[in-house]
Amino acid sequence: MAAEKTRTFGAKASIAKLLSVCGAVRRFLTRAELARTIHIGVIGLVAGFMLLVISGQLKTMAGEIVAIWIVDGYLVGHTLVLARRHKPIFLFGASIGLLIANLMGDETLYVALSFTVAGMVETCFAALVLPRVKTARDLVEPVALLRFVLGACIVAPVLSGIVAALLLGGIFTSHPFSSFSNWVISDSLGILIFTPVTLVMLSGEWCSLLERGSRAKSILLLAMVVSVTVLVFSQTSYPSLYWMLPPLALLAFHAELSTVLLGTLLFIAISVPLTVQGTGPLWLFPFPSMQDRVLALQLFTVAALLTVLPITVLQTQRNALLALLADRHRRFRQLAEHSEEVVVQLSAEGLFQYVSPRATSVLGYPPEILLGRQILGFVHEDDRHQLKSTIAEASASSAAESVQYRLRRADNTYIWVRSFLARMPAGVPEEEAALAFTVRDIHTYVLSEQQRSAEEQRLKDLAFVDSLTGLRNRRFLDNKVNELLQSLSVDADVRHIAVLFADVDYFKTYNDRYGHQAGDECLRKVGKCIEATIRDADTLARYGGEEFVVVLDDCQYEESVDTAERIRAAVETMALEHDGSPLGVVTLSIGVAMSALGQPANTTDLFEKADLALYKAKRLGRNRVGQVQHA
Repeated sequence: MAAEKTRTFGAKASIAKLLSVCGAVRRFLTRAELARTIHIGVIGLVAGFMLLVISGQLKTMAGEIVAIWIVDGYLVGHTLVLARRHKPIFLFGASIGLLIANLMGDETLYVALSFTVAGMVETCFAALVLPRVKTARDLVEPVALLRFVLGACIVAPVLSGIVAALLLGGIFTSHPFSSFSNWVISDSLGILIFTPVTLVMLSGEWCSLLERGSRAKSILLLAMVVSVTVLVFSQTSYPSLYWMLPPLALLAFHAELSTVLLGTLLFIAISVPLTVQGTGPLWLFPFPSMQDRVLALQLFTVAALLTVLPITVLQTQRNALLALLADRHRRFRQLAEHSEEVVVQLSAEGLFQYVSPRATSVLGYPPEILLGRQILGFVHEDDRHQLKSTIAEASASSAAESVQYRLRRADNTYIWVRSFLARMPAGVPEEEAALAFTVRDIHTYVLSEQQRSAEEQRLKDLAFVDSLTGLRNRRFLDNKVNELLQSLSVDADVRHIAVLFADVDYFKTYNDRYGHQAGDECLRKVGKCIEATIRDADTLARYGGEEFVVVLDDCQYEESVDTAERIRAAVETMALEHDGSPLGVVTLSIGVAMSALGQPANTTDLFEKADLALYKAKRLGRNRVGQVQHA
């Protein structure tokens, strides 16, 4: 009893300890999640505060003209990469940071709240338009890009500008359209440029820019954009603003999305200060104010981006397809090189277009030797027609074909192979489709199958062969006669079959006098004599003991009697000594029976008639032919 209580107490203690551990883990996870949430909120607060301060400084440096608003673009990009449960706390922290930064800019609480609300409306709407975008690569997908440009870069800034205009009223400058348009375009440019850049940085895609293959090219392209921008905007003699499009287009064709956006950002960073300072092609036009001139520069930038971004998207998709194609080609090569089969691409004429390295070990040919040569030249002459027909069938249909044939190796020996053929899609409509072709070495299998078939045939032959004489046996004879009789019932031609039943006369006496070995030799000699006398189309079998049966197909009754007489005479002519016979030599008694056309017949009936004819010959004195026609 005490031991049982001890065990119960121990079990309860273990359960309590386990529950305690589970509670500690839950509390730890709760604390970790709380710390993570607070951390994200702090990041949002710091990011909103710092970016608004930086944007304010850029606005002051540009004479209170906002060329590009970077805050909302970054906040949209950062919001997209966060988990759904973390987005509200990040946006809340960002709104607090924006409010503090606005208050530090000598704004009243109402104005600061209005700017903050307008900015958060823009950020939240843009993030809602793109709920599943996590990387810049996701952003350039056709549907996502359309939603990004229309929803995030156009509708969201317009909605934000409307909210700001409604909340701020007359606080905008005396030219409401100019302030509203500047607000919308600067925010659009900020989202258009900084949202993808933020995604590139936070998702880790920026690492690809540091790769040796793309780093030098990206630097050269960006240097070209900077150089052209400086040349265009450092002079006011020529209206050369359109010269900015070629380097930006070249950048779009040869660089990633992040590099294109960075080049656009460098263009703005150079062109706006120079324009504000009084240089550049825009000074050749009579704008009413500096803000209108910067607005025109912003519109040019938007138009350039709307031209460049589709090119970038198409190039990105093209590069992705090329990378996918290269990866599939690499995988195909690896599969082909490590496959046990030789993988071949044949032209419609049967010429080798591609041969996998496996050909060296299977056929003994290096792949480059086979290229451009005709496959039929390596095929055994007896199998060429079959392979040529199979190639033609595979080229004419979409179904896969297979063929077994002999192929010549480099050492001039032939091996059995099996090939599977399938038509490959043509790259050009007028071009004939090539064939996917495999070569599998089945030589060992075919030889073993041939040996097995030969062995099966040998065993089958043994089942139908008499072991003493080497002639067919009774089992074979019964099947043969049944087959012939069944054919008579359905054949329209006039055909008869005859059965000759032969028996060695006085054979028991022969065995008693000369012994069984001599008797066996006698039977062998008689069998050979009968076989040499009949036609090749006739069937001879040892029926049992000293009895032989000959089946004559498609003959007349007179022919069957004549054949029986020739057999009898041939055996008598051999003059095999037989002292136990009144005739002194080995002789045969033969009974002849024939089927009647069109009447029911079976093996038993026919053999009974032949046996009856044999008995008649015996009764009449042996060494003669007995006749009974089945009518």
